[in-house]
Amino acid sequence: MRVCFIQQHPVDENALPAAILRWVRLLDGFQQRGHEVTAIGPNTRMRFEERTFRGVRQLLVPTPGTGSRALDMAVFALALVPGILIARRRFRPQAWFVDELFVAFGVLALRLLHWHDPICYDVMGVHYHQVRKNNRRILRHTLLSWLYGALEHLTLWPSTVVTTVNQAHADLLARWTRRPIHVIRDACDAHVFQQQLECEGPVVRKAEGALVLGFVGKLSNARLDDLFAVLPDAFARVPALTLLVVGDGPWGEHYRRASEAPGLAGRITFRGFVPHERLAHEMAGMDFCYSDDWSDIGFPMKVFEYMAMGMASLIEDTPAVREVMRDGGNCVLYHGRQGLLEGILRLAADPELRARIGAAALEEARRAHGWGNRIDAFETLFAQLVQTGARR
Repeated sequence: MRVCFIQQHPVDENALPAAILRWVRLLDGFQQRGHEVTAIGPNTRMRFEERTFRGVRQLLVPTPGTGSRALDMAVFALALVPGILIARRRFRPQAWFVDELFVAFGVLALRLLHWHDPICYDVMGVHYHQVRKNNRRILRHTLLSWLYGALEHLTLWPSTVVTTVNQAHADLLARWTRRPIHVIRDACDAHVFQQQLECEGPVVRKAEGALVLGFVGKLSNARLDDLFAVLPDAFARVPALTLLVVGDGPWGEHYRRASEAPGLAGRITFRGFVPHERLAHEMAGMDFCYSDDWSDIGFPMKVFEYMAMGMASLIEDTPAVREVMRDGGNCVLYHGRQGLLEGILRLAADPELRARIGAAALEEARRAHGWGNRIDAFETLFAQLVQTGARR
């Protein structure tokens, strides 16, 4: 098969953000299985160029490269219209894969001019729900909700098929589109994490007797506010407890300053951005992990990474999370700040509980949540799309 993968974010191959990890794993997987893979992404200059990215040809679409995400994405969205047509002529793909909103105008043009080309739209997060949960400024919330909702509908319309990461998303999208919807979850390879640990040597050391709560992820949208609100009480009750934060982002400096407040000072360590190839090494020094949810119907990919490490995890309770996670089985679920505090204290006080749910999570990750399973599902789906497109 010949498949072209479209990505709206500038991608540094040596510093892959978690937001595009699914896109990269799928691109790599298709290439390793012998398919002819090409890609489209944004340039940082106002010109069309080609480069080799992870062994595949990638067409770079002009953007001004100002660093202003809004401006760069607006130019990219418009320039993608001719960009897709150029890529179609050069790469001759049999199917297309898109996973972001700012490709809407490009795939719309593709559908109008070449209506038989199969397009898979992979919905990792319904942005309207992400905005609704995380933005506390009413005017900005309203404007972004309208904009993202319009772009989501505009991207759904020209798509041939829709894939998404959980059933909660699928149920919502079914009210927005009549396109076929397939749930293909995120994943993490436990054996890859084990290989990382073997290659990196000794794990991160911690003080003797310390109990480390870990968080992995982008620091944005006030996502650690609830955790920082309950930590003074948790630290007071559990003197050995510390927090290790792996990741960075727009709110990184805010939380570093907040960590100096009374009740928190000296108990929080920020590791900053860590390449995914070193993530297992950093997580190995944690005793249990925490995850909020960036959306009221989301499922954070980091949860699969916690499972692949055999790590006991404390996860914010949402309908989507309950599709996979079981309180007291493969995790501890919490709701609200009081529930978060109680969950921290419960896991901190019970090493046997941590060991039991960590082992259950690892077994499930190995059995059902590896990337190979997900690539199988996508490969089967794309084979059907290409066959249908050929008949058309």
